[in-house]
Amino acid sequence: MEGLMSQGSTSQTSRAGPSSQPARSAPPKRPREQTRDMKQEYDDDNPPPQELDEHFVTFRTDVVGVQYYRGLVGRGEYVMLRREPSNKFDPNAVQVTNASGSQVGHIPRAVAGRLAELMDHSLISVEGRMVGQNLDGAKHYKMGMDLSIYARPSLREVLEPELAWAKNETKVQKPPPSSQLIPVSGMKGHGNSGVGLPEGNDPTMKKLLEGLKQVGDDQKQADNVMDTLTSEIDVSKLPLHPSPPGILNGQLVVDILPHQSQALKWMIDRENPTLPASPSDKQVQFWVKQKGDHKDYFLNIATKTPQYDEPVLGKGGIIADGMGLGKTLTTLSLILATKSETASGAFGNATLIVCPLSVLSNWEKQIGDHVAHGQLTHYTYHGASKGVTAKTLEQYDVIITTYNAVAAEAPIEPTVNRSPIKAKKPKTSENVAGPLFKVKWKRVVADEGHVLRNPKAKMTQGFAVLQADRRWVCTGTPIVNSPSDLGSLLTCLQLCKPLDQAAYFKTLLLRPLKRGDPVAGRLLQALIGEVLLRRTKDSRDAKGAKLIELPSIEYFQVGVRLDDETRKIYDEIMEGSRQRFREALETGTGTANVLSMLTRMRQLCLSAQLVPQSFLDDLRRPLPKIPTGPAISISSLTPKKKEELIAKLRQFVEEDTECGVCYDESEFVKRPCITDCGHAYRSVCYPCIERVLLSAPLCPMDRHPIGLPSILELPPDPIAEYVDPLESSQTKSLMPIKSAKIDELVKYLKVFPGDEKTLVFSQFTSFLDQIGLRLRQEGVDWTRFDGRMNASQRQQVIASFQRPMGGDKSASNPRVMLISLKSGAVGLNLTAASNVFLCDPWWQSAIEAQAIDRVHRMGQKKKVRVFQLIAEDTVESAVLDIQKRKDALVAKAFEKSSRESTKTKKEARFEELKELLGVK
Repeated sequence: MEGLMSQGSTSQTSRAGPSSQPARSAPPKRPREQTRDMKQEYDDDNPPPQELDEHFVTFRTDVVGVQYYRGLVGRGEYVMLRREPSNKFDPNAVQVTNASGSQVGHIPRAVAGRLAELMDHSLISVEGRMVGQNLDGAKHYKMGMDLSIYARPSLREVLEPELAWAKNETKVQKPPPSSQLIPVSGMKGHGNSGVGLPEGNDPTMKKLLEGLKQVGDDQKQADNVMDTLTSEIDVSKLPLHPSPPGILNGQLVVDILPHQSQALKWMIDRENPTLPASPSDKQVQFWVKQKGDHKDYFLNIATKTPQYDEPVLGKGGIIADGMGLGKTLTTLSLILATKSETASGAFGNATLIVCPLSVLSNWEKQIGDHVAHGQLTHYTYHGASKGVTAKTLEQYDVIITTYNAVAAEAPIEPTVNRSPIKAKKPKTSENVAGPLFKVKWKRVVADEGHVLRNPKAKMTQGFAVLQADRRWVCTGTPIVNSPSDLGSLLTCLQLCKPLDQAAYFKTLLLRPLKRGDPVAGRLLQALIGEVLLRRTKDSRDAKGAKLIELPSIEYFQVGVRLDDETRKIYDEIMEGSRQRFREALETGTGTANVLSMLTRMRQLCLSAQLVPQSFLDDLRRPLPKIPTGPAISISSLTPKKKEELIAKLRQFVEEDTECGVCYDESEFVKRPCITDCGHAYRSVCYPCIERVLLSAPLCPMDRHPIGLPSILELPPDPIAEYVDPLESSQTKSLMPIKSAKIDELVKYLKVFPGDEKTLVFSQFTSFLDQIGLRLRQEGVDWTRFDGRMNASQRQQVIASFQRPMGGDKSASNPRVMLISLKSGAVGLNLTAASNVFLCDPWWQSAIEAQAIDRVHRMGQKKKVRVFQLIAEDTVESAVLDIQKRKDALVAKAFEKSSRESTKTKKEARFEELKELLGVK
C-alpha cells in the first residue's frame, strides 16, 4: 500500500503545475501531506484538469443500516459515496447520500475497509447506482447497489492488485449506463417551453457527440456544438411579452425588438418557476409529481431522485444569444419590467451586474442611451467608487461592477490543509466579506459569463456565493472548452438541482459523454433546453424573416508584396526555422524556439524593422557544439539588465497567446517567463520550463547552460497611470518604419468618404504604435483602445470614437481606432465604424469573427467592409489555409481527458508547423 501511495503522488505531481518548485532536500511526507500538495497543484486561476479518471470496475453490494436514516432513493438513482472518518463505530465508514444530501445508509464494513484509504488519498473515486428502493413505505434494513470505482489511467498497473478483490465480487459489470429519462407528458415542447428530447436514433445526436471533441480548439467548434444542442428548439414560436418596457410606458426611449420581447417573457417565466401540482403536469427543472403507493412524491427524472418535500427550484438561466443581438438591452428590460416585484424572503430590490472591465462602460452607455430619465438609478462600483457601504449599494436599482471586484471581496478562505475526505465546497468567512457580499440582491447577472467556467477560480467561487434571489449568465459561448464549462455555470446559477453539484454533473453527464453514451447526449440537450435561450443573427422568426436585419458585409483579401530586402530576410529566417525544426525532430528538444521564429516571420510580414537586429545576429551565429560556462542566476544580473528582460517579456506576452510547449493559454498568461539570455522560451509557461530544463538545461539559441535560477518570471504590473505609447518617453524618439501594409492601409483611408470610420486590428502592439505614428504624419485623427487603460479611459475612448462625424466640432472625433485582437475582440460595441482592417491573420478565424462583430451588430446602419491584409507567398497565406481546414473540421469524439486533449492539440500544432515551414 505504501508503494501505491507513493505511485499515486508521483503520478499526480508529475503534471508540473504552478506550485511546482525546484527539488529540495526535505523529510519524507506523510500520505495526507502529499495529498494536500496534490490538491494545491492547480490554483484558483488555472482551470482544473478534465476527467482524468477512467472506469476500473463495477460490482454489486448493499446499502446497509437503512432503517436508521430517512433518505429516500429510487431504483436506478445515482447516489454519492462519502468518507465519514469521524464515525465513532467505524473510522473507515463510507456514507451513502441521495441528491438532496440526506443519508440513506452506509456501504458494508468489509467493503469500506478496503476502499477507505484509497479514497482518503484521492487515488480512486467511487459512486453508486441503486438497485433497490425504499419508496414503498416498508421497513428496509439493506438495499442493493452497484458500486463503481474510477481512477487515473496511470495508476491502473498499481491499482489492479489492490482492487483484484472487487472483480471477484457478485455480478461484475461494465460501467453503468446512463439512466433512461422517464417519458413524461409535456416533455416535448418548442421555444424552450419544455425539454425537447430527441429519440435515440436521431441523427443530430451523432453530430452532437462528434462535435464535442475539439470545442476548445476553435471558437467555431463551440458554436457548432451549441447549434446542435439547440437544433430541436423552435425559438420562432416563443411568446411575446404582453407589455414590454418601451416608449409608450415611458421606461425606455426605444421600443425593444420582437426577439428581445420574446427573451424578456422567457426570462420572467424562468424567474417565477412553479412545481408541477399533479402527475399530468409537465416537468419543471426535471422535477415531476408522482403517485406513490405510500404517498405522492416528487421525482427528478434526470437523476431518478425521489423526495417527499417540495424541491427548491432555481430562478434564472443563461441568455446565450449571439453577439450583437442586444442581450444588454434585454436584461435592462427585465430589470424595468420587474421593478415593482418584490423579491422573495429577505432579498432587496437591487440588481448586481458583474462584467469584465472592458464591458463596464458599455453597460453605463446602454443605460444612458436607452433607459428613460428617472426610471433606473445605477452606480458603478469600481476603483475609487468602491468606498461605499452595503447599505448604500442596496439603495440603487442597478450596481455595475467587475469580476475582479467580486474576486477581491469574495469571502472565500484559502484552501489550506483541505482534506479530500471533507466537502469540496469553498469555505466562506463573513469576516472577510466585502460590501458586494453583504447585500441580499434581487438578482445577479454575469455578463460575458463564460469567464466563470473555471470552478476553482476565486471569481467563480465568489459569484456562486453572492446572496441573490435570481441568477443569470449572459454569454454567447456557454461551452468553450468542454461540457464541464456548463457544469460550472450551473453551480453559479444554482439551477436544476442536483445537476448543479459537480459530482452529479460528472456522474450523469461528463463520464457518460466520454463513453459516447447517447442518453447523456439527450440529457445534455434537455438541460440546455431547460436553462438556456440561444438565438443567432441567422435565426428567423415565425414568418421566416431574420430576427435582425443588418446591412450586408463584404470581405476583401488584399495581397501585399514584400520588398526585395524584406523578402531576403524572410527567406533567411524561414530556412533557419526549417533547420531548427529538423533539429527538434532529431533531438526531441521541442519546438518552442521554432514558434519564436515563426512569430518573427509574422512580424516580417508587417515590416522588417519590427524584427530586432539581435535576433538576426543570433540566427546567423553558429551554434556551439559544446556548452560553455556555468548557468547564470537572474539574481546576479544588474538592475538595468533585469529591466531590459522584463520589458522584453512584457512584449512577448503582448504578442503571444499560448505556451510554445503545452499550448495552454491560461497557464502562459498566468506565469510567462524568460531566461537570463533573453533568447529561449519567449512563449513558454513556467511549469514547462521546469520540465524542459530537467531534460535539456541548455538555451536552444546559443546552447549556454541554464537552470531554474536562470528563469525570470513576469513581475506584477506596476500601479501607474496609463500613458499613451506615442506620448511615453520610450517612444518619443520612435522613428517611422517601412511597411507595405501601412502604405496599403493609408491608401484606403485616403479614399474612404470622410464620414466613414475604421477599426484597425493587429496582434502586435508594436505595429499599432507604428500605424499611429504614420496616421499622425498623414493628418488622420485616430484613437487607440488599449488593454492597459483603466475603466474611465476606456469609456472616454469608446465615447469619442462612437461620436458621429460632423457632430460637435470642439470634441475629439477620431476616424480610426487602433485595437489589438487580444484586448478588443469581444465585449465592445463599435458600430460607428463600417470598415475593418485585419493587418495579420489570427490562428483561429473565430477570433477574427468576434472582432468583426464589434462592427457588424445591432445598431449598424452602413454596409460593412472587411479588408484582410495578407503578405503574398508567406506564412500568412498558410495560416489562412489552416483556418479554412479548421473551420471545415468535423470533430470525431468527445475529449477523453485533458492529457489526451493536450496531446491531440500538440500533434495538430506540430503538423501545422510542418506545413508552415514546408518540412516533409
